[in-house]
Amino acid sequence: MSARHHLLLALALGGCALEQKMSLEVIDAPLRARGVELRAADGPRGEVHLGPYTARAVHVERHDRGESMLPAALPRPSQFVRLTFELTASADRTWRIDCRAERRQARNTELASETDERRDDVALACEAIDPQSHPWSFTASGDLGRGLYGEVKSGAPRPLFEVEVILRRKFIRGVVDRELPIAVAQLRRERAAAAAMLLDAPERAWLAPKLPDDQRELALAVMLALRLLPLGLADG
Repeated sequence: MSARHHLLLALALGGCALEQKMSLEVIDAPLRARGVELRAADGPRGEVHLGPYTARAVHVERHDRGESMLPAALPRPSQFVRLTFELTASADRTWRIDCRAERRQARNTELASETDERRDDVALACEAIDPQSHPWSFTASGDLGRGLYGEVKSGAPRPLFEVEVILRRKFIRGVVDRELPIAVAQLRRERAAAAAMLLDAPERAWLAPKLPDDQRELALAVMLALRLLPLGLADG
């Protein structure tokens, strides 16, 4: 490899590290410091490998028409997405995830273009079925300018996890507000951060050390759904 190629590679890696650092700082510090960290590893195209976990059999469909998931509004173009994939935790533990989502064009596309901000509305609903065939539901909504919020439930009135997709960060005592270079998914349980993930390649995730195995798998299924849904949350 030539000296020029070495320089370009170093600049690319340095830029990637800086982007990750800016997004890492919005993740709860105790989770980053004491959580179990998983980093993406190389694998077959179309799969995501994080430690012992693998998202595979990923299938995405896009449609211009579908059943609206967003509140009624003046007619604006939407894209409808269907995502299915499997999450394998071991040779005999496989989760099956089925998601549908809608991304609707911003109310004022000219303003969004002028301010270089993404403002499209987004809603999604997923079902995750664990190896014992227990279904979990995950819903979230918001917009690409401010972030998404949702919850993970299974029958009980209280959610197991509250979910946030963080797309912006405030600096200088909240005076400056900037879009993050990499979106972050963070799950909370009883106000404490239980899991987090950088929603772009190379993926990195953190899991609370005391989180039971089945809840770790569910948390990863939710965050990987956010990573794999082509809704504008990730560039890759």
